[in-house]
Amino acid sequence: MRLNEIAATYREQVDFYCVYIQEAHPDDGWQVQHNIDDGIIHDRPTSIEQRAELAEVCALRLNMKMPMLLDDMSDQADRLYNALPERLYLIDADGVVRFKTVAGSMGFDPEAWTAAIAALIKG
Repeated sequence: MRLNEIAATYREQVDFYCVYIQEAHPDDGWQVQHNIDDGIIHDRPTSIEQRAELAEVCALRLNMKMPMLLDDMSDQADRLYNALPERLYLIDADGVVRFKTVAGSMGFDPEAWTAAIAALIKG
């Protein structure tokens, strides 16, 4: 997985985390054919424990090597960072957002993220 490769390359200079937010396509919500074809069919979790179970499934299925953090059930991180369904951020040591990809699957751009990481490290 490309994100694992990027994290491995820059792990000495950058802390990497994946934040698991709400399900983008729950079976009891807006489901997409791609998920059905891949057997990714989950109801919207109703408890933090259920969300944690889905985060674990996600981490294992994607073979994520970086730590997985969990958004709360009020979806605070998702709302604050406009993260649904996926988004890459680069936040500097002072907590300032230095880079973010366009929201949504079409804006998911690991290479632009990598370039931003490299630029931040070079200073």
